[in-house]
Parts: sequence; C-alpha cells; structure tokens
Amino acid sequence: MTQPLTYRLDHRFPIAVVRLRGELTPSAGAAVRKAVLEALVEEPTSVIVDLSGLTSADGVAAQVFAAAAGQAANWPGARLLLCGPSAAVAAALRRTDVVRDLPIHPTFEAALGEAAALPLPQRLRQRLEPTIHAPRAARELAAEACASWHLAGSVIPAEIVASELVTNAVRHAGTRIDLRITLWDQQLRLSVQDRTAAPARLQSPGESDDHGRGLLIVDSVATSWGNLLLPDGKVVWASLWAARHPHRDLVGPGSRR
Repeated sequence: MTQPLTYRLDHRFPIAVVRLRGELTPSAGAAVRKAVLEALVEEPTSVIVDLSGLTSADGVAAQVFAAAAGQAANWPGARLLLCGPSAAVAAALRRTDVVRDLPIHPTFEAALGEAAALPLPQRLRQRLEPTIHAPRAARELAAEACASWHLAGSVIPAEIVASELVTNAVRHAGTRIDLRITLWDQQLRLSVQDRTAAPARLQSPGESDDHGRGLLIVDSVATSWGNLLLPDGKVVWASLWAARHPHRDLVGPGSRR
C-alpha cells in the first residue's frame, strides 16, 4: 500500500527546512512543490529538503527538485540542498539529472553546515492592513531599511517600489499585507504577500483598466520582479541593486538594463 507523502516545514531564518515523509510518486510532486513554495515565503538563503523520511522515490517524480531549485534561485536567490536519502532513494536520484544539478548531502548536519556558512541577510518586515495609510507605511519602512543598512543611493527607488507593490495589494487584493525588505548578496529585495491567488501582471499604457499600472513603475525601477503563487495567496517581489551612495547607477552587473 502506498504511503502518502507528507511534509513538515521548519523555519530557522535564514534557513528553511522541509522534511518529507512517505513515498515520492508522480502524484506527490505537487506536495513537494507546495512545501518548497511555502518555505520560500520567508526569503531564506537556503532551503534544506530532508529526504530521510522517504521510503521510495520515483525517478521522474524526483525531477520536481530541479524545478523547485530553479524557482528558489529565481527568487529569493536561495539554494536548495537535499540531504539524508536512503540507498534506494539515492539510487532513484542518480537515475535523473538531479544529482548533477543539486547538492545532495549524506546527512542533515552536513547540509546545515553548508547553509550556515552563507552570509546572514538583513531583514525588516511589517504587517499592514489594506487601508489608504498602507503605502505611506511601506515607504517609511523602505526608508528605515536603507538608513539602517547605509544604502543612501537606494532610498528613492526602494520607497517607490515598496509604495507601488503595497498600493497594488491594497487596491486589488484587499487582504492583510506582509511587507518584507531584505538585503543580501548586494541585492535589496522587497516583497509583498497578500491572500489572493490572482497573479500581478503588467498592464499596457493604453488599457483602460488601471490594474497593473503601478507595476509598470516597478518594472522600470527594479532590476527584476515577479510573482510567487501560493495555495493561499501570492508574493509579489522586486529586486534592486543595493547602492550605498546617491547618484550612482542603481543597476547592477548583469541586470536587464
């Protein structure tokens, strides 16, 4: 009889741990993806997936780890580390490209050691109600973050992005809002989590509906931005180049500009 896949999520910021238990079958891939997405909400630097509770793994289903690693790398720039597979699960992983693309550690302790060696991010967060006062509070948190982290050159773009992301959430989601601002790896990352599943999208300037107009501003200011769709809502995120001095180019190497 198949043992259904279950998971437990443990946030140890800046590290998130996903513990899987049961059989990794093709139909269980959605549960793995859901677990990793939930782990990414808190913007960890690493997500450790503990495989020691898996009794078996289908080789095709194991490809979900590569897809999850791609999402983690895209935002928030986190590493996905696998650890603790049994001999049978390790053999299934070896039959795929997962072994080539992802770090697989023999024990949880080994994976934790690699994750803990990464530099610690700095983070501020605030929960906002969907009112007309929320955008101003978002701008104030962005200014506070830039002042605390000595990013004089990022104040204005950070305030703009924070304000537009929150305004978009107030106008189109109308739920409570979690604003997070993180500095890590020369990137200033701003994210807004709401409780509606409709993705944020750009609106062309000629369209009459004003949905997404603020995102045109975000798109012009940020080095990158996107959506992370969750079972109970979404995260809309944007990245800025961290600039410690004003009047410098705020766009980092390799950006889309």
